[in-house]
Amino acid sequence: MTRGGLTYPALCVLGILLFLALQYSNAFYSGIIASILIWTVAVSGLNVVAGLGGYPSLMQGGFYGIGAYASTLALNDGLALPLAILAAIAVAAIAGLLVGLAFARTRGQYFAIGTLFFGVVVNLVLTNGASLTGGPLGLSVPLAFASTADLNIAIAASAAAAMMLVHAIGRSRIGRHLTALREDEDYAEHLGVPTGRMKLLGFTISAGFGGFAGFLIAQYNGAISPDLFNYTVGFVMFVALSLGGAARLAGPLLGSALIVGVPDLLNLPSGAGMLLVGIVFVVVIIIAPDGLIGAAQSLAARLRARPAPAR
Repeated sequence: MTRGGLTYPALCVLGILLFLALQYSNAFYSGIIASILIWTVAVSGLNVVAGLGGYPSLMQGGFYGIGAYASTLALNDGLALPLAILAAIAVAAIAGLLVGLAFARTRGQYFAIGTLFFGVVVNLVLTNGASLTGGPLGLSVPLAFASTADLNIAIAASAAAAMMLVHAIGRSRIGRHLTALREDEDYAEHLGVPTGRMKLLGFTISAGFGGFAGFLIAQYNGAISPDLFNYTVGFVMFVALSLGGAARLAGPLLGSALIVGVPDLLNLPSGAGMLLVGIVFVVVIIIAPDGLIGAAQSLAARLRARPAPAR
């Protein structure tokens, strides 16, 4: 990433540790860890367009739902697991491309409102498309993994791989162009950065991550319904990225742990959990606008820059 991150070997070790935590925890803790890691995949995708590109996208929850339903319908039609995964990523990515075309000329709060509207539309389609989506009751998901251990490997490896991919994107020419958009879009365009093309590419990549995360949650739950992908999910994913640290490699993991893990560990009702999330979000944004990882990096830099005491 452009603002520092873990090394690839460290991410591989992290993936192994995450798998061990998933595999050998009891059912309660394993469920919380799995939810955190699946959200990490989706929020890592959001990190491309909102972290690197600086666009406050609230539509990641919609791509999350599209991927879950696309992969489930593909499996119900008898397609093999790789084709179901490809369907989840491709359908979500195409949706991201279309959304990018629709909102590419908007900025700031107008962009955020437009993407939130997209999440509402997706939820309405999933709820009312009874012949295809099962309506409010949703669909039963054919399980494509031979065992729980195989699924746990897939979830842990996906979280580590998602962070690796975002790290690679951040270091690439695409990442540098997206960072230029975040800093000053008009100046970037003046310097020759293809801003419109970069936005579309950022939306498409972000949506692909969300679609794959939707496949994972469908496989883990064994059933899906529109309630899992309502319009607030996209907003809460953006909150998770902001809390952890936008454009920080581990920001999605830390933010997902705070948003998903803490309310579940405290066994809070959904309303109380959302209230807690809102309070924490406001406090962190006031105290640490760059997220918790950004605040930790700034503190470490100040401590390193402090002169040594005279002897």
